[in-house]
Amino acid sequence: MPPFPGSFKNAKAPTQHNRKATRIGSLHFGHNVSWVTAVLIAILGAAIWVVCSGVTLRSYEPRLQTIIVSYDPLIIYLENFLSQSEINHLRELGEGSYRPSQVTDGNGINKPSAERKSSTSVLPRNDAVVQSVMSRAARFQGFLPTSNFENLQATSYTSGGEYKPHYDLLSTKVAHTGIRSLEPNETERVTTIFAILDDSCEKKCGTEFSRIRIDWGKEDKKWCRYVDCDAERLTFQPRAGNAIFWKNLRENGSVDENTLHAGLPLLKGVKIGINIWARTGQYLNQSI
Repeated sequence: MPPFPGSFKNAKAPTQHNRKATRIGSLHFGHNVSWVTAVLIAILGAAIWVVCSGVTLRSYEPRLQTIIVSYDPLIIYLENFLSQSEINHLRELGEGSYRPSQVTDGNGINKPSAERKSSTSVLPRNDAVVQSVMSRAARFQGFLPTSNFENLQATSYTSGGEYKPHYDLLSTKVAHTGIRSLEPNETERVTTIFAILDDSCEKKCGTEFSRIRIDWGKEDKKWCRYVDCDAERLTFQPRAGNAIFWKNLRENGSVDENTLHAGLPLLKGVKIGINIWARTGQYLNQSI
């Protein structure tokens, strides 16, 4: 079944490692229906508030635009998620504190991995711009408590850097188990927003969803503003200020295997993004 809002009549049949998402016209949202409703209501509410109040959103240059890419798995493209002044500030905030990136093993221990070649900087939670961005991410997701969000993590890729196919989960053991429900009082990364701060890398350095395939040659060329239309798999091109939102878990807490994604290898240049992760429960005791 086609994955996206367009016709995609050429989409291949789903297989275990090539499953298609649910397109808009099918009216079949599977386990994500409540999340779809919540996100659409949040988007509509924000738009009505802006129009009715006549307020100018100073943090947007220009105003945030959203594009639903897929309903199942839920993937939404956020254009102008960050303003240029926010980009500049967040880049400066991370400078000087980057360390080699690590992954979490099956025992919950962070350690270096050949699968992830990048540097990471955890941004201070008490920074005013960080708080503004976190609040924006919370509002977009139906006014989630900011206490559910981890500290923002900036990730820098330089020549030779990459992150091989992975899930945005806290444990690689959990990620490789497949279908699995959360235990009581256990929290996991239910959603991801990946926002770009620096897109000065050469082409083919985007974010690839490894199990979603499509022939873009038969679709609307407008998609090529956001995705690599030459790629067989869904691959978002890095665009500074723009972001991708997706939901990592299904409603029962199991892993959505179609969110498997990769940071493609950089041949030349730099790519910097920030990870905004929301947990299924509280990360801190209180919201900002």
